[in-house]
Amino acid sequence: MQSFANLGLNEPIFMQTPAIQNAGGVNVQGVIDGFAPIEYVSNDMADIIPGRDILLVTVPAQAHKFYAEEMSPWIESGQTLLIMPGATGGAIEFSNIIEAQENATDFILGEAQTFSFVSRIVNPDTVLISKIKNKVRVSALPASSNQKFLRSLSRLPLDFVLAKNVLETSLGNVNAMLHPAPMVLSAGLIESQCGGFLHYHDLISESVGNLIERMDKERMKIAEMLSIESPSILEWLMEVYDAEGEPLCECLKSIDTYDNVTCATDLSHRYIHEDIPTGLVPISDFGELVGVEPPAIDSIILIGEQICKRNYRSTGRSIDSLGLSGMSIENLVEFADSGIKNQDYLPLIEAPDLPLEDI
Repeated sequence: MQSFANLGLNEPIFMQTPAIQNAGGVNVQGVIDGFAPIEYVSNDMADIIPGRDILLVTVPAQAHKFYAEEMSPWIESGQTLLIMPGATGGAIEFSNIIEAQENATDFILGEAQTFSFVSRIVNPDTVLISKIKNKVRVSALPASSNQKFLRSLSRLPLDFVLAKNVLETSLGNVNAMLHPAPMVLSAGLIESQCGGFLHYHDLISESVGNLIERMDKERMKIAEMLSIESPSILEWLMEVYDAEGEPLCECLKSIDTYDNVTCATDLSHRYIHEDIPTGLVPISDFGELVGVEPPAIDSIILIGEQICKRNYRSTGRSIDSLGLSGMSIENLVEFADSGIKNQDYLPLIEAPDLPLEDI
């Protein structure tokens, strides 16, 4: 099994499996209290994927590529695959990998804007659910399958609403707005005190909240250029949590769910290692494609790279890594809506004949 340390994860995600197998399910605390039996638990994709109607991928976004590669040989026609959440570009990344296989030609693939639960692992066989979100936006790729996608997901006991397409769910990545900036701007406090603070209530002060709202306006402008009407972070919090008030720091204080969400104890955390390379970086890259400069977003990417000594720009999702380079705005929207990658209008440019040492 591959080590996940380079992905910013403390241990392989599969490490939870033995405890759940031994318990026969998962202990649930919080708004749902009880024991959830699970009939079958396995690490073997060949056992758990064939014959299933709905597949939910609920792993950190930096592990999406790994899971897509592990799952793709076993995906069957007629299955529905939901990535929850997709971060920014998750369904596109999955699609590129799965479609390289010839075994499945009629499956439905889509992503959710965010996870339906506010939850934390208590121990390997126990989870705390402090909130079930009022509703979560989802979209299939392509969006022409949206109605069929939603009908399939209606079998789940969760509230989903359709987004216009995966550009809306991807550019509605609220985690990328709320997670990295407070972390990198509080790096000294987090490291010196080893945590002990509340992420949303303590780390997002008025000035940090102001910066997040500036980042959010950049995100919304990028979405607007792609014909997406994306709600602001304040509007989203009111919609999902029944929050109230402004500016952002005051709005967050109205959300009881966040009263016990502590901050990280160090900087080796998914709020940075996930939400910068699979959130802020691709959002910034979409901005370059549509001609919108996002200086506030770019500043957090740069600070995160410097304090963590990582090159998130080169390792994160990008227009190139998602296979979207060379597309116009119109072609990108067409791809999200119909699944057609129309790049035929582009002139062919021959690569320069460079010496090997220059490549």
